[in-house]
Amino acid sequence: MKSTIGKIFKNPTIFSILGIILIFIGLPIGINGLTLNGGGSLGGAIIIFGVLIVGLIVILDRIFANRVNIKKLNGIELTLLIVGITIFSFTKREIIIDLRDKKTDYFVVLENNGTLKNSKLNYSFPFNKKMEFKDNVGIINSIADNYQRIELESPNNWKSQRMQPWKMDDFKIRFYSNGDLRLTDKEVDSIIKNEIKTVANNGYK
Repeated sequence: MKSTIGKIFKNPTIFSILGIILIFIGLPIGINGLTLNGGGSLGGAIIIFGVLIVGLIVILDRIFANRVNIKKLNGIELTLLIVGITIFSFTKREIIIDLRDKKTDYFVVLENNGTLKNSKLNYSFPFNKKMEFKDNVGIINSIADNYQRIELESPNNWKSQRMQPWKMDDFKIRFYSNGDLRLTDKEVDSIIKNEIKTVANNGYK
């Protein structure tokens, strides 16, 4: 038993250390998730599957650790880790809408139909963009291709309404609001139409 444990922890590498930590954290969470009902059990199963993949990576790492120079292996693993994190961050890049200093209970994102000027987007680490906007409206090229994240002061009591973009007055729209407003569909439509009218009249072209 001691010999087996000794082999596992002999010549530690980046992947082996991170992998063992992830296994110790993920395994109990995944097992607990399997005992839940509905979507909770599916989440538990996904975590367990992830733990199995990590376990396989650790096993392969231990095999290579006995055959390859440890410094070289750590260098390769560090490179792979950096590349993986970079690719993941790039694919998860977002457009950040910072409302922390704004006194508003809603925000409208419009997809440019070619008649307006897009809101300016500034760089935000690592691959995100932070939107500069007027009033309560932001204008971007594509709602579907860029996930928009709302940043608010805590406590965060906002709840998005109609998260999937829909069309109104030739614009694709995504609408966010404070859940405490309890807006009806007609009230949401009225707010959006007023904002579109504001965009058309106040120099967004």
